[in-house]
Amino acid sequence: MTKLKRIMVTVAVAAGVLALATAPQAAAAPKEGPGTAVTSIKGVKLIPAQPRGAAKRTNGVNAQADAYLIQSVLSGRCLDADLNTINTNGTRVQLWDCDVYAAQQAFYITAIPEGYLRFQNVASGRYLDADLASINTNNTRIQLWDFVGGATNQWWLDTVIPEGYLRLQSPASGRYLTTEGSVGGNGTRVQLWDYLPGAHSQWWN
Repeated sequence: MTKLKRIMVTVAVAAGVLALATAPQAAAAPKEGPGTAVTSIKGVKLIPAQPRGAAKRTNGVNAQADAYLIQSVLSGRCLDADLNTINTNGTRVQLWDCDVYAAQQAFYITAIPEGYLRFQNVASGRYLDADLASINTNNTRIQLWDFVGGATNQWWLDTVIPEGYLRLQSPASGRYLTTEGSVGGNGTRVQLWDYLPGAHSQWWN
């Protein structure tokens, strides 16, 4: 190979490496715009919390908004993050007797530009999240997870029904936040389920 050919090969290789280095990377999850702190949901009266040990709000919400309890109409109990797993992703979400001072029951509510709500747990700073491993089935596990930008399994569509309560629908599956069973005692699991007409287990305030 002549000296000129060697130079041309070297230049071609360098150009190829440069092209790889500057090529567009695989599309990442879309970044959400800053949210807006929510103090009421379409006229539904929320239950104010007075949590101890509040975690810092995230996702661009600058205002120090109030935190709220999310109460099941079926049992009168509230969404509760299991204290045994509160410091990890995958924290179990359950029902428990409402306690306005319990940080694990308090949520900051943020309206995002995409038209959905996010619920951030005060005790851990993690978000109400539908488990992607079971998102396509009834009985989808509800948990707390770190903020993931653009994650539709952490978004919730709020609909006010004629009875004056909320239904919370996951856009990731189209299913609804639902309490397991028909009693709703302490420790009752929370899940996603298909729409059930008149089901108090899918009504919230």
